[in-house]
Amino acid sequence: MRKTWTVRRSRRALTRLTVALLAATGLALSGSGTAQATVITEIPAPAADGVSATVKFHGTVVPKHYNPDPNAHFGDRKCQNTYHDYLPTPGCGGFQVGVELHNVRTQPGYIAGLRSTDDYFDAYADTARTFGCLRPDGSFDHGTAFVVRTEQQPLQYVYYTTQTSWVLYQQAQYPNYDTGPSFYMNFPAVEVNCPEGMTPTQYGLKVTNLKVTVEDDNVFDHTTWSTPGPFYG
Repeated sequence: MRKTWTVRRSRRALTRLTVALLAATGLALSGSGTAQATVITEIPAPAADGVSATVKFHGTVVPKHYNPDPNAHFGDRKCQNTYHDYLPTPGCGGFQVGVELHNVRTQPGYIAGLRSTDDYFDAYADTARTFGCLRPDGSFDHGTAFVVRTEQQPLQYVYYTTQTSWVLYQQAQYPNYDTGPSFYMNFPAVEVNCPEGMTPTQYGLKVTNLKVTVEDDNVFDHTTWSTPGPFYG
């Protein structure tokens, strides 16, 4: 069944956001010193001779000095992207996901010249961001820590790269390159209140249960490529 923008908006509305205060021993995230710049994961095809995927998690932005401006389009505190700006912002942070799809050209529907019955690829992930306060010496005060979580947060599209028609066109035009969709996440701002003399910070980022989906009757099938992670920033 072809998805519509109404369905997409309703999916976003179903995303659940919870905030939990955790003690130091209960933190779900790693500290900023263990950030991973790029992680590549190979996901096999769900069926024999089907389409497999390579997923690249990269481009994490975790603001150490957390002072976002939810309305800013420019500067170190920006949280809003401008036209054709598809990146996590320095003020609010986020991450990027790139996908390569393999064995597309061997699919019967592709060989027959059929187009996809689904217009877009979608991506979702569970996220957890740890916030808190830095002491004057720069160390993290675990007693101030809290975690903001989302479950199956829809990722944002990188321009037209998530269109199935664009992916099929690229696969045809560049037979030596396996094209796929690209996504990113630019998080909303979070209020972090610290005692006098301490500085708000985002201590870490954890992304799990990353999924890329399409509902196609002709080429890609009704497929979900998924990886549990975890991915850190």
